[in-house]
Amino acid sequence: MTFEQSEIKERLQWLVKLRWIGCIGVLVVTHIVREIAGLTFPLIPVYIILGFVALYNTYFQQRLKLPETDLLKNTIRQIGFDFLVLAAAVYFSGGCDSPFLYYYIFHIVISGIILPRKWTFRFAIIAAALPTTIMGLKHFGILPHFAVFRNEPMIFTDLSVIAAYGGVFISTLLLTAYFVTYLSDKLYKKQEEIRRLYILSEKLRSSIVMDEVIKTVREELSSLSGKANMIYMPLDRNKLNLVYDDGQNSLIIPITNKNIFTDTLVTCEAHTLESVVVNSEYENRVFKTLMKDAKEIAVLPVRAAFSSKCYDYYHCPPNTGCAAYGSDDKRCWYISGTHCHGKIMRNITEKIKECVKCDMFVPVGIFIVDITRSSRFEAKCDLDACMRLLDAASLAISNAKLFEKTLELSEIDGLTGVKNRRTFLKLLDSEVHRAHRYNKSFGLMMMDIDYFKQYNDTHGHPQGDILLKLVADTIGDNLRDTDTIGRYGGEEFIALLPETNKDESIAIAERIRNEIESYNFPRAETQPGGKITISIGVSSYPEDGDSPEKIIQSADDALYSAKNMGRNRVMAANVPII
Repeated sequence: MTFEQSEIKERLQWLVKLRWIGCIGVLVVTHIVREIAGLTFPLIPVYIILGFVALYNTYFQQRLKLPETDLLKNTIRQIGFDFLVLAAAVYFSGGCDSPFLYYYIFHIVISGIILPRKWTFRFAIIAAALPTTIMGLKHFGILPHFAVFRNEPMIFTDLSVIAAYGGVFISTLLLTAYFVTYLSDKLYKKQEEIRRLYILSEKLRSSIVMDEVIKTVREELSSLSGKANMIYMPLDRNKLNLVYDDGQNSLIIPITNKNIFTDTLVTCEAHTLESVVVNSEYENRVFKTLMKDAKEIAVLPVRAAFSSKCYDYYHCPPNTGCAAYGSDDKRCWYISGTHCHGKIMRNITEKIKECVKCDMFVPVGIFIVDITRSSRFEAKCDLDACMRLLDAASLAISNAKLFEKTLELSEIDGLTGVKNRRTFLKLLDSEVHRAHRYNKSFGLMMMDIDYFKQYNDTHGHPQGDILLKLVADTIGDNLRDTDTIGRYGGEEFIALLPETNKDESIAIAERIRNEIESYNFPRAETQPGGKITISIGVSSYPEDGDSPEKIIQSADDALYSAKNMGRNRVMAANVPII
């Protein structure tokens, strides 16, 4: 537990005032008791002790008016001086029967309110050791017996009685330390949680970019949990993987694999795991690679806000037989036996693929936090508070997802799902600059569906749209992850192949042409040759052009040649026809 400096200063000011009240109260009560009871004990020890208290209290009062960098040390010094003064008061006032013994318990309460848990228990041990030492030295005659209130022999001379009395006193100190620190921790954590939630809401108010939202959430989560060692693994929706890569270590976890990380993602519920009970290779790799010093970790889900129930969102009729219909659980992807837009999920992989593509699927990643405690006195990480913070961030994550979706829709062709012409040309321009800077080459393919107008006229535009989508999917399936496909216009597609020379580009184009030719497209039998085919023109940077316009023109000329040569073929720019 750590307090803010301003809060410690406020509590120290309160302690200084309390000490002044205590000094005045002891002075007044001492004189009243002396007069009423007719006692003749000397007041000099009382004056000396109170004078010393007034002296260091004045010093600390002045210190609090100055800018202090380490208020924690200031607090420890103040309570340390109080303990020494109380030891002297206990000695001069009789020992075991001294009323000042109870001030130790009072100071344990004070230290529990101001100081971290470990210091409260340290002071509890000191509070037990000081009177015990005094009584032991008195019992063995090393210290003379002296009492302010009575000049008589010690009441407790039997060592077993002193031990029993001391046992009760020590157990009281320790129990007081435990309960005060427990309650203080609870109150502080609740206060800190509320403060962090407010700070989070202020920071996220204008954040719509996912990376910025996650960075902010990570900062506040680290502050709230007190754990700096944490990693974030986002969900790659296209490849169905949880991904981590910091440049030194990397890890890919398929969400179809059952482990604590995928369970956390899918259930949207926090999980904890100890290194001695790992059940999968991915859990083992996290402990050995990403969190080498961790003995226990917490896995926290990061998700967007839950929206309406899926059957309300998609206006599903009640007679579909879907298990999600009528369920109160908004995690439709977590309910077994569900349908998705009328399609029956045959296996878990198919179900996950459909769910991840769905707008109702809210998980976006997980945080893995090292919650190993350095000692038993260290409080456990409050996972409930962490989850409340993540829940508070869910609306901002929803807005970021919506922004990503809007951005994506502005960059893709609405029919085929590939990059639109404007976006593709921007990527091509960037690739030209990158290739020029690093002296790299790349390939470009212009593709045109053969006799598409005839297919469209024969079967109508809706069927033509289906064909365009199927052709785009087939081309995309035969490209690499680093390649980009776009719709150039009508039935023409264009593809960018980074760091690919002309021969490699021709090989990729030929593979695509073969796949299109052998694919069983609907109603292909009405086309010339009884099948759907594609013609492809290939160009390469820098040999066929050093600008986007020249490279495209070279590929387009090669495509025109392929059309003139009889279609269903690949032609490359500036390559002799064999």
